[in-house]
Amino acid sequence: MSGTLPTGWRGRLLAALVLLLVLAAAYVAVVAPLRGFYAERELRIANRRALLERLDSVAAELPGLHARVVKLRRTGDKQRLTLDGASDAIASAALQGHVEQYAAHAGVTVGSTEILPAEAAGAYRRIGLRLVVSGPYESLIKLLSELETATPPMIVGDLRIGSTRWRQDTHKEAGLASRLEIYGFRAADKPDSAKP
Repeated sequence: MSGTLPTGWRGRLLAALVLLLVLAAAYVAVVAPLRGFYAERELRIANRRALLERLDSVAAELPGLHARVVKLRRTGDKQRLTLDGASDAIASAALQGHVEQYAAHAGVTVGSTEILPAEAAGAYRRIGLRLVVSGPYESLIKLLSELETATPPMIVGDLRIGSTRWRQDTHKEAGLASRLEIYGFRAADKPDSAKP
């Protein structure tokens, strides 16, 4: 009787257990990997849809960005970024002329001007002036503000502000004396390619 299968309720219970084991094995071997594969594909599709939406929004901005580049190029062509002058001396004179204009407009008196040695700065030459200026506080602030937004751009450095001493018998308003350095840049001379 060892080779016979149980019958009755024991046989049915054993058949049900075998069926459950076969279904569990089929689930582990077939269904679970398919579900994982499906979930992975679903995540990839969601990521690609999100990427597509971002690319569409960037593509929609592209014409506006092109128009902005064209506008900036036109503005950049109009706005000078360097001092005029074929040499450091000419560029220094141009820088001095710009500064004197801004000082006069701000109501500041330029007491003295010293030309600083030009320095190489990559593809540019840094041109500098050391100035002593005097005037009311508001005028000095106005000068600094104008230098900050100047065209071509200018850099203010080594700013020192002190008070001026006025004689008691004059009726002039006390002001400030300032020492500052102002820098601008000019395009460096290109090396002569014809030289050996």
